[in-house]
Amino acid sequence: MNNHTLRESFETLGISDLVLTPGASFRYLSGLSLHASERLTLLFVNIDGEKSALLPALEAESAKGADFLHLETYRDEEGPLRALQALTQKMGFSFETILGYEAQMIRMFEYQALAGFAGISFLAADDVLASIRLIKGEDELEKIRRAAQIVDGALVRSLPLFKSGMTELEVAAELEYQMRKLGSEGTPFATIACAGPRGALPHGGPSMSVIKRGDLVVLDYGAMIDGYAADTTRTVSFGVPSEEALSVYEVVKKAQAAAVQIVRPGITAQEVDRAAREVIRGAGLGVYFTHRTGHGLGLDVHEFPSVMEGNELILRPGMVFTVEPGVYLSGKFGVRIEDDVCVTETGVEVLTQFTRELCVID
Repeated sequence: MNNHTLRESFETLGISDLVLTPGASFRYLSGLSLHASERLTLLFVNIDGEKSALLPALEAESAKGADFLHLETYRDEEGPLRALQALTQKMGFSFETILGYEAQMIRMFEYQALAGFAGISFLAADDVLASIRLIKGEDELEKIRRAAQIVDGALVRSLPLFKSGMTELEVAAELEYQMRKLGSEGTPFATIACAGPRGALPHGGPSMSVIKRGDLVVLDYGAMIDGYAADTTRTVSFGVPSEEALSVYEVVKKAQAAAVQIVRPGITAQEVDRAAREVIRGAGLGVYFTHRTGHGLGLDVHEFPSVMEGNELILRPGMVFTVEPGVYLSGKFGVRIEDDVCVTETGVEVLTQFTRELCVID
């Protein structure tokens, strides 16, 4: 991370320091992958980019090698407040200290621990962190590319194993197993495998429902490499689909291709959304496309930017996001096709490469 960019962001917002709790931004700035728990865990970053941390003693070994200006740890039986007070004194906190924080991440007990130090003021800094993480460096892109190769490869391996009569949960489990075998460190979100009418639930989870011949099945799943996520969706058919399903599938495929093809530096995020939506509306299905066209991708599987109407953010090289239009017909089926893309100097790099043609499973 560029300390000059960090300083500019701090000065623009009017903060002197930043405090983070475990999550993507914590990992981005510290290199430590720690889980949010009941134990107070805080990362502080000052305007010069120097980092200090409060950690439970059981995480001290994990922090070896981290570039901390100050580090305080505490044991469970003593609690964190003494160590937190010692740390804030070392960092020189005063009545003039203005702490930036992630409003979407900080929990009440963390806020209360910090607010117990009289005089400290707080400002939400979510936009600062989003802008710092928005443009991916080549090392970040390489991790996302590797995760994208895994999601593609997992479907290649899984398709021959799928058959009518399997449950949605069995299909989801097979995808996750194959991703693990290919090197994914986990799944960045709960795998979706929804068949037939359940495919009309954009965020439906897999169930014990049995997949029947003729069902369209929406498969939305992801892999992770060193914390960086790939997120893809393919809709497949178990047996020959209906004419209506084929027709809707072709509309979504054309909409997704139109949105991907328009991606390049200089256009706005909302123009990508409009490109997909225009195709679906033209087919008379606009009311059934009920979500944004895409979302940013990185250490969080959903991060900035949102690819949707009203977002006039100008696309720049290094931005990574999904393109995933869908049509959802209640009581019938759903169709979604999703790829991960990166804006390049001249256009777009499509990171997920599995075919967009409808796969029909015998």
